[in-house]
Amino acid sequence: MQEGGGSHGRWLAGSTIHHAGHKAAMHVEHFMTREPVACDENDTVQQVAALMRTKNVGFVVVLGRGKVTGVVTDRQLAVGVLADDRSASSTRVNTVMTRDPARVTLDDTIFSVIDTFRSGGVVRRLPVVNDLNELVGVVSISDVAVIAKDLIDAILLEDTRHALKEVHLPSGGKHVEKEIRSPTSSTMPRGEPVRPVTTSSVVAASRAT
Repeated sequence: MQEGGGSHGRWLAGSTIHHAGHKAAMHVEHFMTREPVACDENDTVQQVAALMRTKNVGFVVVLGRGKVTGVVTDRQLAVGVLADDRSASSTRVNTVMTRDPARVTLDDTIFSVIDTFRSGGVVRRLPVVNDLNELVGVVSISDVAVIAKDLIDAILLEDTRHALKEVHLPSGGKHVEKEIRSPTSSTMPRGEPVRPVTTSSVVAASRAT
């Protein structure tokens, strides 16, 4: 299953962060995988395994009358059938799936999604449902990791800009801020590590000018 999707700029557009004085609202709909792979709870293990192979996924959401009733992984299919010497062609997926799985809604933010992952135990993906418990997407730990990094970068950039304004730097300091906001190949050589920018280093640069 594809994890993530779209550009980071689109993910961050219009977002707000409630963290350390920042405002941000990164709702799950901005970084979830849309059109996830799903099956019916009456499908057989063999049918679901074939679906996983066709879609190249190891996780499928199970639906009952259009509502989310469970999730199943490729490991559950293998262990749930082979361990008990059951027939894959006659065993229903609802007998090996995880029932009533942890899930999130479109109102959930990046922070509540992280909390759900943390409280859900060994869970790598979560169904995203609407108010009717209908499946609208899936969010993975990888999706969250990418977005969390982008949000941290945005917070650090905003903090740097705020610090520059607080010290009332002259034109030299503004030039440094401009380079931080819009790095180019000349300011950030390819392959060179990015060095952290501190208030003291910015002040020193300003005095040098």
